[in-house]
Amino acid sequence: MTMDGDSIWGSRDYQVPQYFNFADVIDDWAEKEKHGDKVHYNPALWWSDGDGQEVKWSFQDLASISKKAANVLYTVANVTSGDRVMVLVPRIPEYWLMQVACFRTGAILVPVPTNIGCAELQRRIFLIKPTCFVSNGVIENNLLNTIDEFSSSSSAVKCRLMFNRMKNSNRNSWLSFDELLQQASSDYQSVNSLSSAPIAIVFTSGTTGNAKMVEHSHGSWGLQNRTGMDRLGMGIIESDLVWSQSGTGWVILLAMAVSSWSVGAGVFAHYRNLNGREALEILLEFPITFTFLLPSIYINAVKEDLRRFHFSKLSSCMTTGEPMDKEVMLKWKEATGIDIRSIYGQTEAGALCCTPRNGEVRIGSVGQPFPSVDLVITDDNNQEVSPGHHGRVMVRVKPYRPVPFFTHYVDDPHRTAACFSGDFYITGDIGFKDEDGYFWILGRTDDIIFVNGLNINPHDVEHCLSGHPAVLECAVVSSPNTTGQECAKAFVVLSSEFQNKEENEVITELQDHMMKNAGAWMKPAKVEFVDSLPHTLTGKIKRKILKEKEWKSFKPIRY
Repeated sequence: MTMDGDSIWGSRDYQVPQYFNFADVIDDWAEKEKHGDKVHYNPALWWSDGDGQEVKWSFQDLASISKKAANVLYTVANVTSGDRVMVLVPRIPEYWLMQVACFRTGAILVPVPTNIGCAELQRRIFLIKPTCFVSNGVIENNLLNTIDEFSSSSSAVKCRLMFNRMKNSNRNSWLSFDELLQQASSDYQSVNSLSSAPIAIVFTSGTTGNAKMVEHSHGSWGLQNRTGMDRLGMGIIESDLVWSQSGTGWVILLAMAVSSWSVGAGVFAHYRNLNGREALEILLEFPITFTFLLPSIYINAVKEDLRRFHFSKLSSCMTTGEPMDKEVMLKWKEATGIDIRSIYGQTEAGALCCTPRNGEVRIGSVGQPFPSVDLVITDDNNQEVSPGHHGRVMVRVKPYRPVPFFTHYVDDPHRTAACFSGDFYITGDIGFKDEDGYFWILGRTDDIIFVNGLNINPHDVEHCLSGHPAVLECAVVSSPNTTGQECAKAFVVLSSEFQNKEENEVITELQDHMMKNAGAWMKPAKVEFVDSLPHTLTGKIKRKILKEKEWKSFKPIRY
């Protein structure tokens, strides 16, 4: 299948078909399960609320219930192919149910994090202009009020549907999805979707400004595994029960479900947000074999006495996001015998590379590219550089455009065009590749600080500073010196035992620590102590806000 006129969507070994609907994959596994042709029989979805209530859906259950949900969307909510359905629910089974229901109807799923603010929710609603809202009784009233205000003023909104799992809610103008689901028929013929037809709009985490609207298609969302990605990459297999504790509203939670269901594996989900100790207890209680957890969970988990935990089923651990601390990875490996493998990808580009399930783990590396991804390091002129040399992390998209790639930024053709340069997609990251093809991500292009002709990676400075007991959390950004030249500035949240010490004394300690453990050129010229740092909804530090504040307040000295 051709994309953009001069790129073939797929790889040398695989081209995306003209038509595809992932609901057919669910139905295929349901048929195999029904006729005894499935080798392993983990539930398609195994959900726990943390208080003893569980839901287990087989593939046959998921197929049947999702057809009922599709009928509700189609017959009651008047949702048709191409309509946008905004889903604001926590980690309950219906979150995954809505994904499959949208596949079946051809509606465009728009997931929203439950910890979103009212102003940002309002911004997203006005950008998306949904025809249908789906929410849950536990969602804060001010967020539901925001939805109601838009719905009452927009003729485009056809229906508001409420799931009542965990908490009943009887709001005016909202219909009970639970009641409608019980009455609905399980007879539904999924739409014959073009692979290129839109299926989801996901917002980015907003680390470099307002979150962007990324549109994915039936093919980019559901066909990744057809390229051999799972077999040679993450390594999910049919016998796995896969747990991702990401929040709703983010691409990773839904993408992991698709990756698992593609190979007939089961998805485990837990309602509550868990700390490290609680996550360890979950791994003891349930037969989870494959985890995809945030770095913060692993960081807190290794603070526990891991000797009392023995995970008989667990065989694979993965993470993504901020770089994982070396000490954490070593402690986890020593205690569990399992490496923490990193995966590198983007909301726009999908998964790009990781350490294979049985491959060598190189701490600090994000592993090797998936078979269908031509990941390269280039200079500013799009010329590949030799292994070991730093440069821009790029993805070759001509003559083959990788399957997981987004279609475009919604209503923003200029930003979409700016993501590509020649034959490459620009990730916006800086990194290098070693002699064995392992990739190392050093940071964002915009984050690199130029001081006296040297390139300083703020992540390296942050990593070193975090090794000092005074530092609870820190962020390093570009800041102007008195002449307007770049220098490094560290924003530091102090640990409790250092909060009453004299500031200049602590600054001297931190700078000496940097000089001793990294180098004098990496010592931040400025240090500011703050109570907290700005974060995105996924927990990433908003360095852009700090950097913009520094440069906006700069007033050059006049001589």
